[in-house]
Amino acid sequence: MNMKIDDELSKKILSFIPEDMNIFLVGGFLRDKFLKKESYDRDYVLIGENIIPAVRKLSDSIDAHFVMLDEEREIVRVVLDDKINCLDFAKCSGENIFDDLKNRDFTINALAYNLRENVLIDTENSLDDLKRGIIRAVDEKNMKDDPLRVLRAYRFSSQLGYEISNETINMLVKYKHLLKHVSHERINAEFMKLLEGEKSADVISEMKDSGVLFEIFPELKAQMSVPPNLHHHLWLIDHSIETIRQIEENFSSQPDFVKAHLLEAFGSTSRYSYLKLSALLHDLGKPSTWTIEEETGRHRFIKHDEVGAQMAKPILRRLKFGNAQIAYVQKLIKHHIYPSQLIKSDTSERAINRMYRRLDNEAIDVILLAEADRLSARGVEITQDIVDNNISGLKKLLEGYYEFKKNQKPLEKLLSGTEIMEIFGVPQSPKLGELINSLKEAQLDGDVVTKDDALEYIKSLL
Repeated sequence: MNMKIDDELSKKILSFIPEDMNIFLVGGFLRDKFLKKESYDRDYVLIGENIIPAVRKLSDSIDAHFVMLDEEREIVRVVLDDKINCLDFAKCSGENIFDDLKNRDFTINALAYNLRENVLIDTENSLDDLKRGIIRAVDEKNMKDDPLRVLRAYRFSSQLGYEISNETINMLVKYKHLLKHVSHERINAEFMKLLEGEKSADVISEMKDSGVLFEIFPELKAQMSVPPNLHHHLWLIDHSIETIRQIEENFSSQPDFVKAHLLEAFGSTSRYSYLKLSALLHDLGKPSTWTIEEETGRHRFIKHDEVGAQMAKPILRRLKFGNAQIAYVQKLIKHHIYPSQLIKSDTSERAINRMYRRLDNEAIDVILLAEADRLSARGVEITQDIVDNNISGLKKLLEGYYEFKKNQKPLEKLLSGTEIMEIFGVPQSPKLGELINSLKEAQLDGDVVTKDDALEYIKSLL
């Protein structure tokens, strides 16, 4: 492959690296350059002694931020002043660059470029695998040394649309149990990057088949025992994954305001990725609420939405998600049935506006989850008319929310917490919080309109 990297940044780096020290650009930047994808991170391998002073001098010269990642192994990071581009420098792992490349995770990342000689080095058939779209482990030992690579293989498969080689899949199955020794923060980061892929549902289905999915979410394994029924044509775990697939397949046809909303930054990624995470977990509560009516044979999952929302919190806390992201996923799980129930029971303007207010910024997300949930359940009792009517109603709710949001007035604060404390003698306590939340719910329902209504309502609760 004809590749030359002599941009201004490379020239600047070379000017600060001693001439007796060899420097190689390695890994993801080269992979992305081959794929014609933009890349903000560059990884460098240095061969020589005392690489840290040279990198520190470089960092100072370009007014960048110097970060010591691992002093013992001589790994440092230089964050450029745009706060986007990062340069990672590491001492060579082994006696030469060929030894270093043998320690890489996958062949698609085992490329090196000699900055001094302008030569591309490919010792692992990396370019061939890049051209063929194959993810292949460099060495089984490397997988065992860092088991996060088990999940990373699926992440690259999702992001690049590449297939994992059969030999590598066998390694993933063999070492999946070692994921329990990997920090939850690292697992979180890899899994959320995986969800950024356009067809992450297909990859998650492969993770289910290999069992890797249940190493990360053991609580989902119970869904393997819930079979199809009159409303669902799939086993429950497959329904959960199909819900993600429906979200992905319908994204391009969504209105522009919906796309813009989903692509908003949220935590480490976008709302869109967290919507897909919510889809994966939306039926968490079904296995524990599952009953079968003796007379009719119907499968019931009473209050599975509420149970699932409660179950999600400790799972997401374990995986080190932030409070805002946990609240988001819980909200979507708890209310994923709400829009479809509303369409069936009460389509009055008051009821619809109450739903918009209650769901607030997550109204779009909940409606989309309800839509994907409906499209993923095609049991024998679900006719095409049922599906069409439901989807049509949900799309009207989406359009209505756009108009509602443009004209929305904030909910009037009829009584403050301080006033409730002073008027009713309620101390600062969880009870006060419950009263405030109840008052807000009563306002949303239209039962409380004025301050006198609010006073009477609080009085009735006490």
